[in-house]
Amino acid sequence: MILYAVPLSSYCAKVRLCLALKGRTIDVREPPGGTYRSAEYRAIVPSGTIPAIVDGDFVLAESDTILEYLEEVFPDPQLLPVDPKARARARLLGRLHDLHLEPRVRALFADVQAGRMAGGAAAAIQAKLDAIEANLDAEGPFAIGSRPGLADCAYPATFAIIEAFMPLFDWKPDFGRRTLRWQAASRAHPAFETVIGPYRATVAEWIRARRSPN
Repeated sequence: MILYAVPLSSYCAKVRLCLALKGRTIDVREPPGGTYRSAEYRAIVPSGTIPAIVDGDFVLAESDTILEYLEEVFPDPQLLPVDPKARARARLLGRLHDLHLEPRVRALFADVQAGRMAGGAAAAIQAKLDAIEANLDAEGPFAIGSRPGLADCAYPATFAIIEAFMPLFDWKPDFGRRTLRWQAASRAHPAFETVIGPYRATVAEWIRARRSPN
């Protein structure tokens, strides 16, 4: 199995986290041709999106779909709850990240060079953080219960981006009690740090390069 990924993509980090939680190591490659927009990559992954996995003659894109595939082909440890309601909440948290929080945070990349957030961006992100807080497990410490699962895979990379941008934009988002507890549990978990430690360094280097006058 091959995972096509690029270092700065939070969606690629999300898949790497799932694999780390599963204790699985697969062949991770950057897209041929140097970019996911290349003709060489599109010849392998017709959608031209990243991440993507190739498992024999099977090609699959879209990070949430990849996570669910990995959950089925590598069922141990199980990362989706058994209870239908808890499983639905796990999927909801995935959607809240991919469709609501991440696009708002990604939009900040355009503001890095200027060092100023676009008007209304902080309030818009705060609203997404508040919605996520309301859907986290009341007891925790992870998104759904005492063990990490698929619902936890997307957020650490996006939180790392937020943390890197806070001093740059003189910005202090209001993380709720459940979110702070969740972040602490993720940082303390060795599988998360194997992925997010290097990811933080990648984000910091990208910011330095973007802010460099040369």
